[in-house]
Amino acid sequence: MSAVLVLQRPAEGQFGDGLMIVVGEHGEIDTRGPWNEGNGWVFTESPAIQAEAGASTSIVTESSSPIDETGLGELLIDELRDILHAEKQLTKALPKMAEAARFDQLRELFEQHLVETENQVERINECFELLGKTVRAKPCKGMMGLVEEGQEIMAEGEEKEDAAADLALIGAAQRVEHYEISAYTTAKNLAQQLRHSAVVALLSKSLAEEENSDQLLNQVARSLMSVARMPAAIEQAE
Repeated sequence: MSAVLVLQRPAEGQFGDGLMIVVGEHGEIDTRGPWNEGNGWVFTESPAIQAEAGASTSIVTESSSPIDETGLGELLIDELRDILHAEKQLTKALPKMAEAARFDQLRELFEQHLVETENQVERINECFELLGKTVRAKPCKGMMGLVEEGQEIMAEGEEKEDAAADLALIGAAQRVEHYEISAYTTAKNLAQQLRHSAVVALLSKSLAEEENSDQLLNQVARSLMSVARMPAAIEQAE
């Protein structure tokens, strides 16, 4: 019979009247309180590991079910295929955005994120391999709309001042980033629930890159807003 062994060391010069062991329904033992000044070794049965008569003694570990009864596994694959198509669209859109950018800092940021996006595509492919699924993209209508909107903004920016054109471009880029952050967060949470730790690690890295890119765009936008205010400030000084 399984048991839990509890060692009690009586305080020097003190001997209790007895030892009280409080055992919870899951086998936890409360060793707090003055009763710990009592006797030495005490054995007590542990309900958590004690097998009932005729019950199976096999250990059941907590893990995802081999049968996806909840549909979360299918949903994860669907999310990954959506993200894959979104990222592939961006590998084509980012070079155009970099070319349209007027300020070097923004252009370099788009070029840097293009490299990250290409790596993110590879990570998604690796996720499919880890899950034993075919690498296949699903048309991402959300990203298609954002890319189309970005193209319109680039066209309209040709008639704008440099700072205003790039600020509009940053707005389009951040809408893309927020979409991706939401997509990666959903996929990562699903992978966590299904206990696919390797997939979680890959998605977490891509999510961190998207969040960092969003913050960098914020920094560039603040700089451009300062530049946009400069002509007005000069006119007032004159």
